[in-house]
Amino acid sequence: MKTFVPLISGSQAGPLGFVHLPRFWLKMRAHAAGVLAEGYRHGVGGSDEALLDTLGVTLDPFAAFIAAEAPDYVACEAWIRANAAHTSPETARKFNEYTLTFVMPDPRLGEWTQRFGLDGTYTLAIGLNQLDDWDLFHAQLLTGEVPPAVSVPGIGSSVAGPLGALHLPRLWLKHRLHAAGRLAAGYRHGVGGFDEMVTNALGVDGAEFASFVEEQRPDYLAAEAWIEEHATNLTAEAIAGLNATISTTKMSPENAAKRRAELGPAADGLELGIPLNDLDDWAGLHRELKALAVA
Repeated sequence: MKTFVPLISGSQAGPLGFVHLPRFWLKMRAHAAGVLAEGYRHGVGGSDEALLDTLGVTLDPFAAFIAAEAPDYVACEAWIRANAAHTSPETARKFNEYTLTFVMPDPRLGEWTQRFGLDGTYTLAIGLNQLDDWDLFHAQLLTGEVPPAVSVPGIGSSVAGPLGALHLPRLWLKHRLHAAGRLAAGYRHGVGGFDEMVTNALGVDGAEFASFVEEQRPDYLAAEAWIEEHATNLTAEAIAGLNATISTTKMSPENAAKRRAELGPAADGLELGIPLNDLDDWAGLHRELKALAVA
């Protein structure tokens, strides 16, 4: 059976402000649909259980809601707002700080550091879990084990790999999907927007990077290695400047109006940049899971 890898990062948050909640929603939706990849938690242990405990939500009623309603992410947040005991900004801040700084414990830390060929300085659990997600999805693309409907690039623009450059993992994924004929309509793959911003900022020929990824089909860390070999502006200052620009870039008024019309009240109060793009991705992932559930 083809299974679903949850590519939303544990570092991403929705309008409610809690990191990991979008990832938890996606895992629970995939589990309820019977397609969650083997080895992924879905409510018990780890960040899933820590999040539930922080919110003051019991797993059973939440799981029953997911199974019965198959909600999109916005509906999931609405349920949390109505049923959770603790959703204040201060609660979110404390949970986010803990989650985003949590170091993966041994023995997995040592095992995964060796597995990915890292130097021992990349130790945060979220970062290593991301590499695990991307590695598994890469393997599925190579073997054709990706479920038929999957085509939304679920890695957010706010996510970086060991190199530290925001959007680079998403750009790699979009090129991989495009080469496989699986990239959803409307998604750029190398020209314009953040895609071009990344390659320009790092001093990389975007067309050459696209050719490498689409023809050689590298895993993510091999794509980063190619960047390190070919970039002419791979400095801490360049990466910091790129990240600041990506984090603060707003949509054009025309695109923002279109997204707001598509997303409805869910977009109220959101910045006109990455958060709206995230909600757009998650809506697409929701549609994919609905399709898988009836396939």
